[in-house]
Amino acid sequence: LMISFIFTNLWRISIIGIILLLVYFFLKIVCKKKKIVTKLTKQQLQLWDFILVILPFVYVLLASWYVWRPYKQTIILPKNYEGVVAIQYDRPNGQKEKWTGGFLGIGTSRVIEVDNTGIAKTQFKFHNNAIPFLGAKQNYQNKGGLKIYYENDLNNEIIKDADGKYATYESNKGICVFFSESRHQYDPIIIFTVANKKHYNYFFMNKKEKDIWMYKKQKKSNFYIEEPTHVFNEKFNYYNNL
Repeated sequence: LMISFIFTNLWRISIIGIILLLVYFFLKIVCKKKKIVTKLTKQQLQLWDFILVILPFVYVLLASWYVWRPYKQTIILPKNYEGVVAIQYDRPNGQKEKWTGGFLGIGTSRVIEVDNTGIAKTQFKFHNNAIPFLGAKQNYQNKGGLKIYYENDLNNEIIKDADGKYATYESNKGICVFFSESRHQYDPIIIFTVANKKHYNYFFMNKKEKDIWMYKKQKKSNFYIEEPTHVFNEKFNYYNNL
């Protein structure tokens, strides 16, 4: 029991295994119990043995499914929109909850519509699917769940599988999706940019500008800062403060 959970990064639950072992040794050594009398039949005892053996595996499967299930959402942009998109969650004055797809409520996707400002507020809450007691959390909640469409073509994603796991997605038409911000833990927001590759420097810092920005950031914090892939230039930096 303990080993199975340690190797699946759910070691905290192995406390149950330790407690059971302590009870066993207490009864065997201190109380000198050689066997415990029970009214259960042999078949019932075998059933309990099977349940105790299978329980850790069932628990791991259920916990893994809960933590790693994708946060399904469908982002709909105005026709041919190019620019920054910011989705703000858990806003009382935001768009009402709207769903699409699925069957009998299973596998449905949240619908969030973006206007020409590029900013959309929604009443949907962003769930990080964490289990704090087990120390289990997902780092890529959107993986397999985020879909981005133009309103005039709801059958085809702007770029297939551009779900935010990676920072850059590029189509053969030159259109790209750049993910630059994701602050689920303390401020639920997703920020990405849909733009032609040749317009990259209109939105983001070039290599030299980013090096200067990193130097100032590093000097100010006195801690190592991992260099982000995409950093907004001054013109669009206000999106980072939404």
